[in-house]
Amino acid sequence: MARRIIKYSNRRLYDAAQARTITLIELSDLVARGEDVTVERKGSGEDITAVTLLQSVLERLKRSPVESVAPAVLERLLAAARSALLPAGELESLTRSV
Repeated sequence: MARRIIKYSNRRLYDAAQARTITLIELSDLVARGEDVTVERKGSGEDITAVTLLQSVLERLKRSPVESVAPAVLERLLAAARSALLPAGELESLTRSV
């Protein structure tokens, strides 16, 4: 069963398993350790896992030198986001919000 993360309207993430708030960096650490996670919007229960994981990638990139990530990896990530993960226009709004 996936670990349930709840995203509040104020952008806070709540880890139901640990009964505490977590950061986007902590979320990416969970995934890097192999944890299955599901992120849902508080109130509606909408599954926003893909968008939130992309935000966690962007947050990590902001905190580390971009040179450490191969441009080809970022290009594939963006292509996948455009074609499979996000509705039209949502990727653009995601990059503005981080």
